[in-house]
Amino acid sequence: MTSVPAQSSSSDMPASHARRSRTISIRVGLLALVVVCTLPATLVAGLAVYETYALRKTRIYETTVLTARSLASDLDQELEGIGAGLRVLAGSSDLVRNDLASFQQRAIEALKYQDIDRYVLTDLHGNEVLDTSSAPPGTLTGHARLPDLPHVSRGGSHPMVARLASPRGRGVTIIVGVPVTIEDEVRYLLFADLSSNRLGILMNRHTLDEGWVAALLDRDATILGRTREEARFVGERAVPSLADAVQRQHEGTLPSQTKEGIPVLTAFSHLATTPWAVVVGAPTAAFTADLYRAMAWVAGGGLLAILFGLGLAYQLARRIEQAVGNLVEPALALGAGHRISVAPPHFKETAAVAEAIEHAADTLEHARQLAYYDPLTKLSNRVLFSELARRAIAAAQRSRTSLALVAIDLDHFKTVNDVHGHSTGDTVLQIAARRMVDAVRRSDVVARYGGDEFMVLLDGTGPAAAEAVANSLVEALSEPYPGVSPRVSASAGIAAFPSSGTTLEALISRADAALYAAKSHGRHQAVLDPGAESAGR
Repeated sequence: MTSVPAQSSSSDMPASHARRSRTISIRVGLLALVVVCTLPATLVAGLAVYETYALRKTRIYETTVLTARSLASDLDQELEGIGAGLRVLAGSSDLVRNDLASFQQRAIEALKYQDIDRYVLTDLHGNEVLDTSSAPPGTLTGHARLPDLPHVSRGGSHPMVARLASPRGRGVTIIVGVPVTIEDEVRYLLFADLSSNRLGILMNRHTLDEGWVAALLDRDATILGRTREEARFVGERAVPSLADAVQRQHEGTLPSQTKEGIPVLTAFSHLATTPWAVVVGAPTAAFTADLYRAMAWVAGGGLLAILFGLGLAYQLARRIEQAVGNLVEPALALGAGHRISVAPPHFKETAAVAEAIEHAADTLEHARQLAYYDPLTKLSNRVLFSELARRAIAAAQRSRTSLALVAIDLDHFKTVNDVHGHSTGDTVLQIAARRMVDAVRRSDVVARYGGDEFMVLLDGTGPAAAEAVANSLVEALSEPYPGVSPRVSASAGIAAFPSSGTTLEALISRADAALYAAKSHGRHQAVLDPGAESAGR
């Protein structure tokens, strides 16, 4: 049986005032140290409020959008930087003098300062004039002809960026080009080439969370660069749902899958320099990863704050170390979700921080109670039960073991409310909850599912054993309730995994059907789902 955390009691106000009266004040000169030492508690108090919000899907979406924008901005800056380098080369006096040999040496020297593969100088028809990767000039091969050359010759605020087709298995080549103007006339076109591998390196400069993946897509939703397994996927088209969204919208979010088939929450944002888009995918595991990462930040931030505070007031190190140490340990325990105990502080300022931590613990505990437990019976509510049941089903699938769900309904409970009032009805529900908890194992989960309906999760229990437990629950719940008439009894329906179903929804549906059959056959009995009954034979 899952235990119900006790509600944290409110702080005793007289004791709080007495504790403050026994402390001494710190000199104004140590105010900065107090601020630094209270920072961990402030962070933990903020994270206590933020914990529930961090589990929501919108938080991951917002993060992916910001990451996509940041990556798009970085790539824009990189392309603009390459374009700026091209413009500097395009203005070289060697080209004005038509000294191509000297210009080639200048271009080769410029390669040392930009993260590109080569420079190519062509005429306005795409015929190669100079190539830094080869000594003699030649002509670009047929697949390297540049369809967007008129765009380059017209110029513009951004350099032209395009993708060149490459032989299968060799990725893609990205070109950045600017016109070369001599005496107010465009004479040449100057290009810089960079491979898809370099695009992956550029995107990997932006640190992504573990398991996240980012990619660069062109206007046709073809993958140009990727932070992971680029050799495998570069040159392929993005998954259909993502490709459609990127081609229809400038920026957005959607649930999709990676090319490896991993479910992700996806955000995309287009670049300003070219109609390409940066795509960022966060796996669903990022929901819990965010929480663990935040807790690690609390621990690290608390340690740094303590060390910095001790450095500011070395002469009072021992006393302040003790005061801050008494706050840090419960603060970290609070961040980890444990119960806390704050030792009596030495200073008024640290006493105030201790009260803030205790108040944060009370607030967090109360929030957990409201979120996961029924306030009347102290049993798990529908939300917590569903979460625990899904985990148990997943574990049973992996280990090929069995489990059972028992749906229980109190017979004649409405009559109790009508005759005795809702206060007596509440008392009956509380007694029924205690009886069920006493009748099952501590590892089993009892939940109030709504009204007078309860659910019991019996982990590692087969159909026959589940039927025996259900009958004992029916008998326990049918015992007389003090001062209540007519007599209240119980009916139960049992569903077993996997014979009754392999999902929580299916098991609940079969348990409800069995419960309905129990009520139809006269109440005060437990009925096993026929599918589970036949499987047990």
